[in-house]
Amino acid sequence: MGNKELFKEFHNYVKENIVSFFSRKMCRKFKVYFYEINKWRNVLNLISIKNEKDIIYRHFCDSLYSTKAINNITNNKCSYLNIADVGTGSGMPGIPVKISLPNIKLTLVESIAKKCNFLENINDKLELNAEILNKRAERIGQDLLYRQKYDFVLSRAVSKFSTNLEISIPLLKVGGYFIVYKTKKSMENFKNGIPSIKNALECLGARFEQAIFYDLPEQKLDYCILIFKKHRNTPPLFPRKAEIFKKNPL
Repeated sequence: MGNKELFKEFHNYVKENIVSFFSRKMCRKFKVYFYEINKWRNVLNLISIKNEKDIIYRHFCDSLYSTKAINNITNNKCSYLNIADVGTGSGMPGIPVKISLPNIKLTLVESIAKKCNFLENINDKLELNAEILNKRAERIGQDLLYRQKYDFVLSRAVSKFSTNLEISIPLLKVGGYFIVYKTKKSMENFKNGIPSIKNALECLGARFEQAIFYDLPEQKLDYCILIFKKHRNTPPLFPRKAEIFKKNPL
């Protein structure tokens, strides 16, 4: 399948299953993003893929489920939301969300400088006007410029669940939402899934709201996004320094 057919299939799938307002202009931006990922990925180890369809479905479509969730939560009133993507890597899910919701204010948080070079490049090429922070998330969580400033925080690649919550929830305004990606199996895991984070949620001032389950074309796993709502201010102690939360997770 050539790229023209692949992107036609992508456009139709997104409109029918994820984002009904997905336009051809948005699809053209994804083509540029696709090209740049292929150009940079072997040098920077940006993403793991088996073939080019993986970029489209495992990464682009997967990321756009955050757009669907944000639309559902806000009743399609998404303009001027302040959104952060923590541990963004190659820019997902943040960049796909920004392409599909161009009026949001987006901050991409990535601690690896070389990946930030890629993000700066794609930010310029797509004219996203995103803020790119080459810092560790636990540091910006203690910075008053960013702490409790965001309507949504997204996270797709950070592994330890309680750590993910600890570095993300402090960035949210009270009433804001944290969206994190899991598989159904990892969500249900007793040691590392939903059953393991009761104490973390209590400490950080957040509650589990809902899970949204979905399948992706040509992917075998059952995927989901988990949505948490912040209901009170996070105590100043959190997020702690990395050496502390790694030794003593919540």
